[in-house]
Amino acid sequence: MPGINKKSNPHAARPVILIGFRGTGKTAIGKRLAERLRLKYISTDEMIEQRTGMMIRDFVEQNGWDKFRDIERTAIEEVTDILGAVIDCGGGVIEDAQNMERLWERGIVVWVDAEVEDILARLSRAADRPLLNQADLKTDVERNYARRLPLYRRYAQIQVNSSRESVDEICDRIIVELENM
Repeated sequence: MPGINKKSNPHAARPVILIGFRGTGKTAIGKRLAERLRLKYISTDEMIEQRTGMMIRDFVEQNGWDKFRDIERTAIEEVTDILGAVIDCGGGVIEDAQNMERLWERGIVVWVDAEVEDILARLSRAADRPLLNQADLKTDVERNYARRLPLYRRYAQIQVNSSRESVDEICDRIIVELENM
């Protein structure tokens, strides 16, 4: 099984940052990757839920996306200083240029992508995900995915697709990419 040798890979000390649309599998991949690399797993969404004492869906309903993005920015500032971690960022982190510049400068950005049909299927089974700005899930995913796609492409240093590979296959690919950086 491939692993990271911190002596031979100067990037190993930098956090591995997972970005991607909601429902692409960042959490499952992040947890497994952290386990395989023997690194700490951090979810910025979990941090925000702990701090606010609310599910993100409820927080956004009561306070709006702008307030959520403010709290997310603070979380990003904190986690990017943690070495030896896999950081699972919320799907909308890409919307904030300040967040993305910091993530890109401090870590290795991995874009976890999936086919839109798979994202829709996964999200239709999850009641805890708030819609972004459309009345129905299909329109919300299609429009926001298309809008974010150029941003994901811009910041990704490594790209994987959870519609085409299993969690372990994706972790294998990420580890190989990290070792070759």
